[in-house]
Amino acid sequence: MAVTISLYEHTAKRFADGSNSTSDTFKLMLCSAATFSGANTTLAGITKTELSTANGYTAGGAALTGVTVTQTGNDAAFDATDVTWTASGGTLGPAAYAILYNDTDANDPPVAFVDFGGNQSAGDGTDFKVIWNASGIVTFTVA
Repeated sequence: MAVTISLYEHTAKRFADGSNSTSDTFKLMLCSAATFSGANTTLAGITKTELSTANGYTAGGAALTGVTVTQTGNDAAFDATDVTWTASGGTLGPAAYAILYNDTDANDPPVAFVDFGGNQSAGDGTDFKVIWNASGIVTFTVA
């Protein structure tokens, strides 16, 4: 099962112009159903069914910690600590998608759409983990 991450069309511009900053609060929301359109500029504009607050998940998602933006030459990377929810009181999920968004901005602009390649769940007492690539959540290269 392949996991894919798709960026929204405005994402690179928001990092380049400082609209997305390491001091902002970024969140990862889990969804049982969602559709991706790169043109979406607000979280409210995305067709989705978010998981309900239950069994270790809180509506709105988890805030990312350890957020960094690093630049080396023409390359830049946006990264954060892996995200973990511990299922408690029952199964957490299923979730087939996640949406990473900037919660500091009033419009909650989405950054990236994660497709898990199928439904994922965590049984009571186990962890639901999103482990980011060692190179960063998102990397940008200016040619």
